[in-house]
Amino acid sequence: MNTRRFSRFLAPFLAVLTLVTSLQVTVAQAAVVSTGALIQSESTRYDRTRLNDLMQREQAAQALQTLGVDPAMVQARIQNMTAEELQAFNDQVIDMEAGGSALGVIVLVLLLLILLDLLGVTDVFPGINRA
Repeated sequence: MNTRRFSRFLAPFLAVLTLVTSLQVTVAQAAVVSTGALIQSESTRYDRTRLNDLMQREQAAQALQTLGVDPAMVQARIQNMTAEELQAFNDQVIDMEAGGSALGVIVLVLLLLILLDLLGVTDVFPGINRA
């Protein structure tokens, strides 16, 4: 007797629950995306992000202010560039940075001199004791 009363309560509850959950179904839409299009969009996003990061550097901001250019205007122009313009500009920036910083070269030379001094090849730093 108890199970019959329980099933009379449970059946309408489950029917309403099923109805409510079936109404919540959303339609998913998918399309085929070519590899080339995906690579192009990611490349454009990478170039734009790289240029924005470059413009956030203090040296770039100072150089722009020296030339009388508003950094906010540069950011707006970067956002409006086409994919080809971004790629060309980013290639020019990479070519300009190809020499790297002088600090990196100085550190490399100092480390090389210390290593050669420790190995006994040179005597640049007479204060370094060799074991």
